[in-house]
Formats: sequence, C-alpha cells, structure tokens
Amino acid sequence: MTETSLLGLRTVTSSAHRGTGQPVKMPVRAPHSTRRIWQGLGAIAIAASLVGGCVNTKYRTGAPAQNYIAADEPRAAEIGRDIIAQGGKAGDAAAAMAMAMTVTLPSRVGLTGGGVCVVFDAAKKETRTLDFLPRPAGTGGAALPGFLRGVYALQAANGAMRWEQAVVPAEQLARSTPVSRALARDLADSAARLSADPEARRVFLPTGAPLAEGALLSQPELAATLSQVRRSGIAAMYGGPLGGAVAQAAAIDPATVRGFQPRWTGTAAVPLGIVSMHFAQLPETNNGTALTAAWNAAADLPSDQRAARVAQALGATGNGVSNGASAPGAGLVVIDHEENGVACSFTMGAPFGSGRMVPGTGLLAARGVDGAGFGAPGLLTNAIVGRTQFAGAASAAGDDGPPPRPPPC
Repeated sequence: MTETSLLGLRTVTSSAHRGTGQPVKMPVRAPHSTRRIWQGLGAIAIAASLVGGCVNTKYRTGAPAQNYIAADEPRAAEIGRDIIAQGGKAGDAAAAMAMAMTVTLPSRVGLTGGGVCVVFDAAKKETRTLDFLPRPAGTGGAALPGFLRGVYALQAANGAMRWEQAVVPAEQLARSTPVSRALARDLADSAARLSADPEARRVFLPTGAPLAEGALLSQPELAATLSQVRRSGIAAMYGGPLGGAVAQAAAIDPATVRGFQPRWTGTAAVPLGIVSMHFAQLPETNNGTALTAAWNAAADLPSDQRAARVAQALGATGNGVSNGASAPGAGLVVIDHEENGVACSFTMGAPFGSGRMVPGTGLLAARGVDGAGFGAPGLLTNAIVGRTQFAGAASAAGDDGPPPRPPPC
C-alpha cells in the first residue's frame, strides 16, 4: 500500500493498481470557494481509505477531459487504456479489462466465476449495482458461472463498441503472454493444489514448478474458448457446448446455467451534499451496508486516524495471518472522458477456483461465494452535473496485513 496526500488529507491507495490518467492531484481554490471543494475532497479521502482507485481531478466545466484506468493486473490496465484510445467508453474498457484478466490473472478472474460492479451513467445521472456473483449451485459448492453474462450486460448498458472488440485482446493474450508478478505470487501460493489436476499442472506447472514472473504462459485451449465467446457471444456459455461442459464438470443442471441472469439493483449510498458515495448493494450480508457503516464511523475523525477506524469497523484483525475466510478477488476501475464510471470486483471463489480444469476448455472451475467479502467496488458521483469524481475497488487477498499507522510528517 502507498500513501498519498489530497491537500493534506492522508489517504491510502493500492500500489498494485496501474493508472493511465495524470497523477492524482487536486486544484487549489480561493478561500471563498473552498467549502464545497473540501466536502468533495473529504469524501474522496475517506473513500480512498476504504478502496484504492482513481480520482477525477476535473472540477471546472471547461477543464480538459481525462480518462482514468486502474486494475490489479498491469496488462489489463493497458488494454483498458487502448480501448478508450480507440473511442470506447467506460463499459467497453471495463469489459475488455475483465476478459483480459481471465487470461492474465486466472487465479482470481475467470469465465466460470463472477463478480459485482458499481456503474454510473453520466447522461442518465444514475448509479446502479450490477450483481453477477458466482453463487453456489453444484456439488461441493461449485459456482454457477455469472461472469460472461455480467460482463456482457455491463458493456451493453455502458459501452459503445462491439462485443468482439472486448474479447479480441484476451484471445490474443491467451496464445502467449508473460506471467505478471501478481499471477506469479498466486501460482507460488497454490502450486500444491494445482499439481493435483493433470490439466492445471500442464498449464501452470509445466516443469513441475510454478511459472515465475516473466515466463511465457501459453493457454491454447483457453484461446479456443475465447474464440467461441468472441464469435457466439454469451450463447457460447449459456446455450452451447461450452456451458454444457462447465455444467457437467460442476454437477450443475445445464438448465440452471442457461437461466442465469445478472441483476441490476440500487446501491448503498452515503449522501454528502452535492456528491454521494455509492457501494454495491447485494442480498447477502457483508456488502454495501457494512461499508456505509465503516464510512460513517470514520467520517468525523482526523485524517490520520481514518484508515485504522475503517479497518476496525470492517473487522480487519491486522494480525498479518491469512485464515482463508475471504475469497481472493481482483478489481478494476474506469472513468471515461464523458465521466461515466465503472468499478468492479471479481472472484473465482478461492485461489484458482477449485484448482481443476474443465476438460478441453482451458477454464478452471470456480467455487461459489455467499457474500461480497472478496472485494468492494465504489464510486463517488455528482448526480447534479453527471460526473464520477472517484472510482475504487478493494480486493481481498486473505491477509489484511499489519495495523495501519499514521504516516510520518
């Protein structure tokens, strides 16, 4: 974790994220105009204590339009940047980044898994939750695959490009791509589990040892699966042989897979004058309600005490020991030039899901989750003018680390 200062307000953001906008900074205003600005900055400061992400520095209507992109895997962030540069919107970039992470970070993101997003439509001035959690549906807690329908719905509602354009980068990466540091760490931690499955061992431990950072990862079966997804869209999973193979491997009724639908719902919101902080609201416990409670607990504290109070309110022990209770997750955020915002968290339910490959697909079977403990997406939005001012996504790794300490002066 790294610390930054927003006009003296100490905040904590994840150093694993990769941004494509300019460095986070806030404009200095004349004293008579500071009240509304400080309200927004204070909201951003607390938000960054909850979730690391990107701050939109455009406070003047005439300021140049900027894009902000961050992800827990660097190549995914680069793809999001390229999609925006090609004329895509936030939904396009987020979909392409999510698809890319199924290749570059399969320990946490996969077509058999799922996730949750908070989405702001600047034109409609509306913030919503997109729920496509991989809930348990099969033998041994196997997950009902929600990822593809969720990502497809995200792009359809908040994008401008064709579906194929979101899938092509992932398909190309699946043929051959260097192992990132994030994936190398997960491979090292899960080598014993992966070695028990012949297909997973062949892909991720080709010499008997986990692939190291920078080694080439080749996934031809996954590339072929992504080719199906590019050509057939979500029908490949929810009406074709691919879905049948996933259903059979997870012992799920194929009709249940075909019938899965993501859900658009409201958010858990904290009103803050002209802006509001929005967290994902899900039917399960440990979702946006817990985050709004943590927000309220830290709102009136000095800036150097907020991170510790947030951690306490969320139940973080700070003992540095993983108890395996939280499913690992990965996140991404996008703010586009129209100031639409997307923040998403994804999961496979466990590191590399079940650790077993679905034969012939290149897909790891996911485990189901019954809550949102794997990640916390959030957006700070201004619904009066239609603007995303902050986008963040925290990701669980099973270890909440040492207790936060105030930074040195």
